Amino acid sequence: SPVRVEHARQCGPIPEVEYEARLGADLPPRRKSYTVEEVTDAVASLHPGLELAECRFVHDSRFPPLPAILADGAGSGTIVYGPAIEDWRRRDIAGQEVVLSCNGVERRRGTAKAALEHPMVPLTWLANELSRTGIGMRAGQMISTGTMTGMLRPKAGETYVADFGPFGSVTATYA
Repeated sequence: SPVRVEHARQCGPIPEVEYEARLGADLPPRRKSYTVEEVTDAVASLHPGLELAECRFVHDSRFPPLPAILADGAGSGTIVYGPAIEDWRRRDIAGQEVVLSCNGVERRRGTAKAALEHPMVPLTWLANELSRTGIGMRAGQMISTGTMTGMLRPKAGETYVADFGPFGSVTATYA
């Protein structure tokens, strides 16, 4: 952060406030499911972030059900992140309110606790899904843990700031 992307080159852009986790250890495929504690131990650092998601589906009354969106890559896109959150395991990551603003105007608020319980919960789900399919996860990968503020449709010229309070902020501009 900060990052500039060309709005016209994005496929149905959607900025989402999320924590970004960088793995410090592999989580290879195995028969036994990973626990939240095991996955948390594998995380080297946690960062404030924005996923600049992209989705080929138009967000209207014909928006497809979740399985179609998952088959389309779950709207993944560019990950923008700030410096690692110091001592994140001992801090209230889940309860920290985040604010998403656009061109200086607040648009959304949320917490990981309200949206996903804790960022390690969806990360553990992903580790187990990738393990089940024989893929696994590798040290060094940066993983987005899911939106805390929902989705917005950006316009060219807009700048989005995800403010994580004491954990920092992240900025992305759709040029």
